Amino acid sequence: MFQGIRRVTIAAVSALAFGIGAAVWATSSASAAPAATPACSSASLSVWVDASQSNGAAGTIEYALEFTNITGKACTLYGYPGVSAVNVNGKQLGDAASRNSLFAKTTVTIPAGKTAHADLFWSDGEVYTAPGCKRVTASLIKVYPPGQKAAKEGFFDLPVCSAAHHPYLRISVVRSGPRMDA
Repeated sequence: MFQGIRRVTIAAVSALAFGIGAAVWATSSASAAPAATPACSSASLSVWVDASQSNGAAGTIEYALEFTNITGKACTLYGYPGVSAVNVNGKQLGDAASRNSLFAKTTVTIPAGKTAHADLFWSDGEVYTAPGCKRVTASLIKVYPPGQKAAKEGFFDLPVCSAAHHPYLRISVVRSGPRMDA
């Protein structure tokens, strides 16, 4: 009889020990899991056009639109920024940039103090030769980082069409790192 009680007691203690060990393991594993990297808010970014990184051919000039993380923690961007040219009063001039699907969308992690980029394409043919364009000079570029409702503005003067239905700007998805010309 004592042997049967002893076996039941050993089994119960073993099960209890295993259960407590499993609970401790699960708790420590869950707390050790890294938190997901948050999306970059507009306030966490400095957005600017790097005019020194421009290339041109066949009526289109490509500029580097840079997104620098100005916080102390990494954040992510995914997809296309919203981009438009505006005057000094913030009025949008013509159509917003259309999307250029040259690259696939991927989640881009921007470490603290580092930069990601998108390619901004400007069509001089649409601005200078399209009938009804109503050419004016933009003073600023307004950029909505992907997934954000607040915009950032930066200095960027260029000739644009103030009339609608003249697609003179196109934008690519955000990609890792600053754009470097070869």
